[in-house]
Amino acid sequence: MMSRIPKLAAVAVLAAFSGLALQVQAQETVELDEVKVTAGRVEQELMDVNMSVSVITQEEIRRSSARNVGELLEDIPGVRINNDGGQGMKRIKIRGEDAFRTLVMIDGQKVSEHKSMSGSPMLIDPSMIERIEVIKGPASVLYGSDAIGGAINIITKKGGTKPIEGEVSAGMNTSASGKNASGSIYGGIDGWKYRLSASIEDNDNLKTPKGEMENTYFTARSVSGFLSYDFTPDATVGASLDYYDLEFGSSDVNTPGFAVDVPKWSRFKAAAFGEFRNISDTFVRLRTDAFYQKSKKDMVNSVPGTTEMPDGSSVPYVMQPMAYNTTDQYGFSLQTDWQLGEWNYLIAGYELSYDDLSAQSITQMTTSGIGVTMGNYLYDGYQMTNAVYASMETQLPADVMLTYGARYTWVHTDMDMTRIKGSNQITDGSTSDGKLIFNAGLLWRATDNLTLRASYAQGYRAPILQELYVDTAMGQNSGYTYANPDLKPETSDNFEIGARWASAYVSADIAAFYSEADDYITTLRVSDSEYRYSNVAEAKTFGIELTSSVRIAETGFEPYLTATWMRRQFQNGDGFSTYDTATPEFMLRYGVRWSGMYAGVGLRTDVFARSQSEIEYDDGVQSAAGSNSYHLGGYTTLNLTAGVDFGPKRQYSFDLGLYNIFDKGYQEQTSIYEPGRYFVAKLGARF
Repeated sequence: MMSRIPKLAAVAVLAAFSGLALQVQAQETVELDEVKVTAGRVEQELMDVNMSVSVITQEEIRRSSARNVGELLEDIPGVRINNDGGQGMKRIKIRGEDAFRTLVMIDGQKVSEHKSMSGSPMLIDPSMIERIEVIKGPASVLYGSDAIGGAINIITKKGGTKPIEGEVSAGMNTSASGKNASGSIYGGIDGWKYRLSASIEDNDNLKTPKGEMENTYFTARSVSGFLSYDFTPDATVGASLDYYDLEFGSSDVNTPGFAVDVPKWSRFKAAAFGEFRNISDTFVRLRTDAFYQKSKKDMVNSVPGTTEMPDGSSVPYVMQPMAYNTTDQYGFSLQTDWQLGEWNYLIAGYELSYDDLSAQSITQMTTSGIGVTMGNYLYDGYQMTNAVYASMETQLPADVMLTYGARYTWVHTDMDMTRIKGSNQITDGSTSDGKLIFNAGLLWRATDNLTLRASYAQGYRAPILQELYVDTAMGQNSGYTYANPDLKPETSDNFEIGARWASAYVSADIAAFYSEADDYITTLRVSDSEYRYSNVAEAKTFGIELTSSVRIAETGFEPYLTATWMRRQFQNGDGFSTYDTATPEFMLRYGVRWSGMYAGVGLRTDVFARSQSEIEYDDGVQSAAGSNSYHLGGYTTLNLTAGVDFGPKRQYSFDLGLYNIFDKGYQEQTSIYEPGRYFVAKLGARF
């Protein structure tokens, strides 16, 4: 049964919002600042985008105490954070789909991951980010594979408007004795724009109401540079370099002695672009991008156990699967925008991605101080993806916009595997596959303040190299997982209706969605400790997402609510079906924020609660080896933040936060407790 606290809180807040909305409904609306997004591959007002899109702005990031991208996104409706037993590497799920089905992009370019049990990482420091656009629901036609659940586009900071500008910040976080600092210098002069940035983040083990979580430290370093030149107001070329290096540890409260150490997970990227606008009345824009990206990961697992001896005694051992992975990613894209007559706007393009994986997997077993190598494998493979796409907007009568598009994707994979100990090369293989997918939608601008939308979209995800060719002893199953070269791509059909309202006093975005996914790639048990990737699962997901706020006249007070109600049903190839899919039914953030001025100083505060219903997971396994099923209780935490902007141009800021005020002990995942009561502070300056 769902925890009563989140349910009662949701009812109370929804009732309060209904009353406030009635009070301000008669107020005259005024035009608001336009929120611009590029989710549709062209800059648009958010009100005119026929998708569910949430935006984290630069100002919100500047005031936030988030230490990584995952923490920035934790309050977005439909989004849930997956922290995998540590602090340093947080991934997200969108609409119940795990991180493998969430496309992660930096400046529109995919971050690939081909040897992981947890999905693509978000390897970038928050201080480097201008804004984040989160597309909820399939974005496969516009962005390609992995976007079944949605897509995250992390847009980095670029140049400035003055010859020399800068910003610095420093902060602390008592949840893990954390310290961070960042700084950048940037500007623009005579058509040139530039930026140089650096940051550091350092955190010890996490402190929770259940005690300190061992081996949950993390440290991150990053540097970046950007340079562009405007030949004319309509012709720009540029380049960027960035490097991010992460070290972290993870643990599991259910398995004493279990640890994951990642002494290095780095991302290096070099990119160049050219953009040319207003080429003719018909040819509106040409954009081309090319990039090289290297991801390097070293990881060691430590899994304790015991072996029963013939005399009845038990001998302890430690199994250590180790992985040393390097992914070299090459990408190229070409996008063209066309104004076809007065009523049609076409976006058409081509994308090429080539991901080269070089990896070594070693498994060692240590007993009584003696280490034995159980396996030592080398993997050398690649996945090449070619795609063409087209998306059209057609203006219909009565302020109705029809959007429709298609993408054809062709994927080729190839893998060679060599066993160092024992025989020589023991396997190799290659696969190819192509898929055509579609989307369509209607958007009605009913009034200046209200838009209504409805859409259908197909989702698509190609299996990664690990699922096809790499056997692994790492991951959530506590056993050995075998690859399957016969896997097919995953597909889905998705439906959504929604509405947006924006006025001077009321802002709201509500969406109802339904998704059916087929040929799901999941692991099926083949013995008590062995699994195999298979296309045997189906998933149905439906729910409602809400973002809303009400400004109370000119008082500066703004009650708000973000909420998700979601149900997810999973069915595997054995005929097992369940709604216990580790998907909480309710996720809420609700509170009251205030902002105002006093003596030339900007003040702000936010009192809010986070609530989540209980989590149930049932894997349907009945065997001597046991089940991975679990239950986690619901929770509510109370939090308070406050900040001030000061200085002649309000260029200085100081933000404070007190989180989990009542020191609530709770879990988002089975492996780790979340932090107890903690305090954060952040000082920033711009010049």
